[in-house]
Amino acid sequence: MQAEEPGKNEYRFNSFLSFRPLVEALKKNIREGNPGMLKLYGQVVAEFESHPELLKPLPDLDILFRHSELIEELVSAVFPPTTTNYMYGVSVPFKFRAVYASPVFKKKMIKPGTNEIIMPENQLGVHLTEQRLSAAYGLILKKYMGIIPPDTYHSTYTYPEESTGLTRYMELRLDTRFIDVRPVAEMPPLPDSVIDKQTNRMMKTEDLVQLIPLDKFIFEGLVVMRLNDVTQQAVVSEIKNKLLDFDAFVDNSGYIELEKYVQSLVCIKDVNIGVTPFFKINGHYVYSDLHNTNSILFRNLQPLEEKDEISDYCKLLFRDSNQPLLFQTLDTTALNDVQCLQYYYREGTRSLIICPLKQGNDLIGMLEISSNVPDLLKPSHIGKVESVLPLFTLGLEKSLDQLNNKVDKVIKKRFTAVQPAVEWKFTEVALNFIVNQHQKKDAPIDRITFDGVWPLYGAVDIRNSSVERSRSVQTDILDQLNTVQKIVTNARKKMNFPLLQELEFKIEKFIIAASDTLQSEEEMSINDFMKTQVQSVFTHLHSTEISLKNEIEEYFASLDPQTGMRYHHRKEYEASVTRINDTLSQFIDKEQLSAQKVYPHYFERYVTDGLDFNIYIGQAISPRKKFDEIYLHNLKMWQLSVLAKAARRTHTLEAELSRKLRTTQLILSYSQSLAVTFRTEERKFDVDGTYNVRYEIVKKRIDKAHIRDSAERITQPGKIAIIYSQAKDADEYTEYIEFLQNQGLLKPGIERYDIEDLQGISGLKALRVDVNFDDLDPAPVAPSEKATKEEVLGK
Repeated sequence: MQAEEPGKNEYRFNSFLSFRPLVEALKKNIREGNPGMLKLYGQVVAEFESHPELLKPLPDLDILFRHSELIEELVSAVFPPTTTNYMYGVSVPFKFRAVYASPVFKKKMIKPGTNEIIMPENQLGVHLTEQRLSAAYGLILKKYMGIIPPDTYHSTYTYPEESTGLTRYMELRLDTRFIDVRPVAEMPPLPDSVIDKQTNRMMKTEDLVQLIPLDKFIFEGLVVMRLNDVTQQAVVSEIKNKLLDFDAFVDNSGYIELEKYVQSLVCIKDVNIGVTPFFKINGHYVYSDLHNTNSILFRNLQPLEEKDEISDYCKLLFRDSNQPLLFQTLDTTALNDVQCLQYYYREGTRSLIICPLKQGNDLIGMLEISSNVPDLLKPSHIGKVESVLPLFTLGLEKSLDQLNNKVDKVIKKRFTAVQPAVEWKFTEVALNFIVNQHQKKDAPIDRITFDGVWPLYGAVDIRNSSVERSRSVQTDILDQLNTVQKIVTNARKKMNFPLLQELEFKIEKFIIAASDTLQSEEEMSINDFMKTQVQSVFTHLHSTEISLKNEIEEYFASLDPQTGMRYHHRKEYEASVTRINDTLSQFIDKEQLSAQKVYPHYFERYVTDGLDFNIYIGQAISPRKKFDEIYLHNLKMWQLSVLAKAARRTHTLEAELSRKLRTTQLILSYSQSLAVTFRTEERKFDVDGTYNVRYEIVKKRIDKAHIRDSAERITQPGKIAIIYSQAKDADEYTEYIEFLQNQGLLKPGIERYDIEDLQGISGLKALRVDVNFDDLDPAPVAPSEKATKEEVLGK
């Protein structure tokens, strides 16, 4: 039993110790409970009632010493004998003065020689004071306003354990069920505003203090205090918060805190932790000092090949298991059996737990718990650690998402959206740039270059698209001029308006000009005339001449709202071009997916009046897959077959188009490998080096090239033209053509021509072959990864 001593900061409360509320609660349990309740508590209740002085408020606690045994019997109703080793106590309401305490509570929480409960001096102490105020007002509002507050208030705080040096977490629960409250004198007013009617929540404590003074009330009874060690739950919560806060496992200060939490979790001070990430971005595993700083395994590994080898080994190690591996002592046997352990041993590790962190079936990292002391880590520690493994996995996933976003942001800002086949290179360069920025290095971003790749170029062009566009513009303008002329002529018949004569004269002049070749200057003049003079006069006539109102309204309704001009034929032309482009884009994109499965390559397409595409293939594009020229031959076959199929699709579309448009097909065969570099300014790949520039020049000039000594262009609707300079290229494509002729995609026969000399280019030749439109459902020709050279060549 503890004697009372005054506490601090208790002037707000008129509170007294009283056993009456607890006795009343026991009597209620006896009445409502089973017969066993009477046997347990009937005698102690009767004993208390035989001492009326114990049921009254006890301002003087000396009486407790005279009835200590009886009080302990009563308290045992709240704390069963089996809880002797737990921490619990009884205190005066809202005062940190104990009147009863268990041995463990007394040892840890009571100042020696006093009954004063040790309270923290930090923010927790302030929080506990606020809790006492909340509990006091809760009791008042429950009794006098029918508000139901919580019966128990709890707080968690830390304390250093002297024997281990570790931080432990304790939860303090205050049970206020055995407290009664009454006014000192007259009942003070309790305004309705203390409860928010929308949320049904109690007003903030600081506001309640101003409205309802606590010194107007008396609190009688006792507070039950319980202390529980919640280190396990608290550490898990702290680890969760930390892993969600710090950036991508690169914050060293965050790692120090994580290490302390894990030490508290396993109850060992002498352990270190590490996290080895296996980050895969855009299908490519990445390693950097920035992200491996806190990895015990990768700490001193330098060569990329060595990291790759160890990474592959770890993935194999945990391929069929999600369970942590324990090595109580790293001895010779363990080092020989498990390849990666030698790297931990070099770091001084002598006892180790490796925990796999998986995303589905993929290993995305490992949590490492190590000690320099042999045989320190035991199987029991694995059970304690397993509860936080999902949190470390979640933290790694979050870090990987953040890194992915950063890399993606750099790629989009510095480069552009890129093809999957070369994303690994952009990812590598972006990651190096991020690392340099993190290390405060003012280094430029690396160039992206692929050496020794073979180029393929193909184009599907809408024949005479510029002529068709000009014709549609001309037709729309003439239609509009004729309509305007008709309305002006009708207006002159109905009214004498000299301005109409001038307007009619200009319209006639514009009709004559537009009926011939329409020049851009004339088009602009006509547009200006229609939007100013004609619109002004028609607006006036619409409001003054009722007989012309319908005609003028129909005229204005026929105009495009955005341009203010008639747009019918141009819209038909543009819709036809769009239909062709969409059909080609969807078809070639779909075909490209199957081609990528054979061997990864860079593919880019551009849509204008038609579609053209560049392909680069070689070992530099996919360094992890061995390149063979058979993949190049296969891709050339794919290119030729795709252009044939594209021609057949656009031919089928002709009947559905509002404007009949036809396409030409072109391939440039270039038998030399070259280097391509990503041009950041243009955000596209371009050839690198003076010698290779010739390839780009040829690409730009062959589209409108003519057959030598002829006015005929080499590209013609319904045909595929293959431009080349070396005889071996002609021989190769001849075999592909013959194969596709056998498949029914191309018609029999091959035309051979010399190409006229172009500016700076001479000696080009061409093969030309007709696409077969007679049978529009041939057997598909798709590339095969297992194709032999003979199959590719059609032999």
